Amino acid sequence: MKIFITCINGLSGAAQYAQTMVSDIAHQLGFRNMGIFYYNSREESAESLSSRYDGIIAGISPGDIVFFQHPTWHQLRFEEGLIRRIKAYGGRVVMVVHDVEALMFESSRFMLKMVTEIYNSAEVLVVSSYARADMKFAIQEIWDYTTDIRFSQPAKFRKEIHFAGKPSKFLFPDQWNFDVPLKVYASEQCTGENVQVKGWMDSDRLLLELAEGGFGLVWYGNDYWHQYMRYNNSFKLSTYLAAGIPVIVPRGISNQYLIEGNHLGIVADTLEDAAEQVKNISEAEYQEYVRHVREFSSLIRDGYFTKKFLIEAVQMLLRQDMDDYGISGMLCGEKEHFSVMDMQKTLKYVKDRHVSVARFGDGEVDLMMGYSIPYQDYNEELAGRLKQIIMAPDNRKLLVCLPDIFEGRERYTDAFHSFWDEHMKRYQDFYDEIAANGKCYGSTFLSRPYIDLVDKSIAEKHFQNIKELFAEKDILIVEGFYSRSGVGNDLFQGAKSVERIICPSQNAYSRYEAIMNAVRRHGVNKLILLMLGPTAKIMAADLAFEGYWAVDIGHIDSEYEWYRMGAAYKIKLKNKHTAEFNFDRDIELQDDDAYAEEIVEMLSD
Repeated sequence: MKIFITCINGLSGAAQYAQTMVSDIAHQLGFRNMGIFYYNSREESAESLSSRYDGIIAGISPGDIVFFQHPTWHQLRFEEGLIRRIKAYGGRVVMVVHDVEALMFESSRFMLKMVTEIYNSAEVLVVSSYARADMKFAIQEIWDYTTDIRFSQPAKFRKEIHFAGKPSKFLFPDQWNFDVPLKVYASEQCTGENVQVKGWMDSDRLLLELAEGGFGLVWYGNDYWHQYMRYNNSFKLSTYLAAGIPVIVPRGISNQYLIEGNHLGIVADTLEDAAEQVKNISEAEYQEYVRHVREFSSLIRDGYFTKKFLIEAVQMLLRQDMDDYGISGMLCGEKEHFSVMDMQKTLKYVKDRHVSVARFGDGEVDLMMGYSIPYQDYNEELAGRLKQIIMAPDNRKLLVCLPDIFEGRERYTDAFHSFWDEHMKRYQDFYDEIAANGKCYGSTFLSRPYIDLVDKSIAEKHFQNIKELFAEKDILIVEGFYSRSGVGNDLFQGAKSVERIICPSQNAYSRYEAIMNAVRRHGVNKLILLMLGPTAKIMAADLAFEGYWAVDIGHIDSEYEWYRMGAAYKIKLKNKHTAEFNFDRDIELQDDDAYAEEIVEMLSD
C-alpha cells in the first residue's frame, strides 16, 4: 500500500504555501507526491481532461490512499472527476479541507450542495472544527508554519499590534483610530490613524520583524467573514505564533479554546476592547504570554499538528478497532438494533474523558417531528439542528444520549412503560432511521436515576458518582429562570465554585446567540452544566466543538429532591421548577442570597 498527497502547483499566496507545507510534512512521513497543476480547466475537452486525470494518478494501485487537499481552486467539475477517477482505480480518498469556498463568500453559496457531495465521496474528512458529512473525520486544530528560523531571544514588551493583511480586504485598518499603534504588512496604502504600513515581506523577513515584540492580530472585515472564522483556521494565527508573539483573536472563532487553554493571547469582543487590553497590559503579563507562546510554537514550527492529523486519518482508514470517535463497538459492542450504554457506564465515560453530553428525550423527538412542547414552541431551525446532532457520526468531543429503553425494560415502573410504549408506537419509523446509523449512544437517564426505576436503591451510588463529577471543579450552570438547580440541597456542595447564567424559562432558543456569548465569557476552564431543555442539546454540541466541556444534565435537581424525600412518585416542588410539572405555575420563589451571588448574567425577560 502506498500513500499519496495531492499538491496544487502554479498558485501563489497563502493557498499555495499551505498546500506545499502540508505536502512537505507528509513527505517526511513517507507520503508520495501527486501534483496537480493550476491552469484554466474550463475550456479543456472531456477527452483531454480524462488523459490528464490518468497522468495525475498514474502511480496508484488498488488499496492505495490519496490525501486530497481541497480546494484545488479548479472548477468543481474538475475536482469531482479526479476523485471519481482515483476511486475507479481502487484508490481510497481522505479529504483535507483547507477552505470551503462555498462558505467564504455569500455569492458562492450556490456551490455548497456540490461541495458537500465531493466531501461525502471521501472515506475520512480532515476539518478545522467539525464535520458536516456523515463519515469519519479528524480535526486540524491549527495550521502549522514550518521554518528553520529559531529565535534566541524572547519577544520584547511592546504595546503595538501587527496585522499581516490587505486593508482593502479587511477594511478595519483604514478605520483604525486607537491609541495603540497598528503595523500593517501589505503593499497597499492605509488611511487609518496611528497606522504604519510596513509593506509586503517574504515569510522569513516577516517572522523576524514580528519576533521583535508586540501582538499579532487575527480579525475580520465583515460579519459574514466573522461567521466563517467559526469553522475555518486562520493562517495568520500560526504565523504570529511561529514568530513567538502572543495573539489577539475575536471571540467565537474556531481556535478560541486553543488560545485560551494555552494562554497564548487575548480573546476580544471588539477591536476597541483589544486595543484597550494592549494599552493596559503590564510587562509581567505580557512576558507570561510570551513564555507560553515560546513553549507552544515549537509544535507549529516543526509541523506537529499536520503530522497528527495525517497519522490519525490513516489509522481511521485502516484500523478495524478504530472508528472516527472510538466509542462505537468499544463500549457498546456490535448489535443489530440500538446501542445505548446504561446510565452508570455513561457517567463513567463522561467523567473519564471529559466528553460533552447532549441528552435527547421525548420532547426533542416531538420537536423534530414538527410539534411544539410545553417549554419550547416548534422552530424549524431548532428541529433541523436537533436532527443533525442525533444523526451525526459518533464523536470524541460529544456524546449523544437516547432513552435507555431498548433493553431491560423490566427495570422501570408501569407508568414509565405505558408512556414509552405509546411514544414508540407514534415514532417507530423515526427510531428505525436512527437505528440504521449503527452508532453508540449514551443514556439520557444519566440525570434521571431515581423516580422511574423499580429498584431505587441504585440511586444513592449514582448520585454519589454525579457529585464526584462536580467535586473540586469550577462550575457554570446555565438554566431557566425557575430552575434554581441545587438550591436548598447539597448537590453542588463539593464544587470549587458555582456561577449561573439565568435564561428564559420558555423558548430559550430565541435567545440562543446571547446565551452562547454569555457562556463563552464565563465558561472558560469550567464544567458547564446545561439545564435548558432542547436548547441545551444545541449548546452542548456547539460548545463541545469550540473546546468547552458542556454537560446537558437537566432534571437532575428534581430527581435528587425526590431521592432525598424518598418519593414513590413525582411530587411538585413549591419553590422551583419540577420535572414533568409543566408551565411552572404557582411557584413560590424565595430570596436566597447565596443563589443571587452566583448569578453572573441574567438573560431572562
